[in-house]
Amino acid sequence: MIKKNNSFRRNRPKSLNKNGINGYENKTFKQKPKGNPLEIKMKYESLAKDASSAGDKVAAENYMQHAEHFLRINNSNKKTD
Repeated sequence: MIKKNNSFRRNRPKSLNKNGINGYENKTFKQKPKGNPLEIKMKYESLAKDASSAGDKVAAENYMQHAEHFLRINNSNKKTD
């Protein structure tokens, strides 16, 4: 009887572990904002204000975009109720 060559099993890449890709922990995938959309919007507005006062315009704009996103979610939830 001919034995099958299962060498492909030895050459498979390692599966991803719980910490993410190749052991690198990417916190953006693990952390989800908690609270209702209006609370999260206010949190991001506060972060934007802090970043702006620290002189980081890019981070401030990023936080404001997140705040606008959660404002849209809040508004869409009101329409469906």
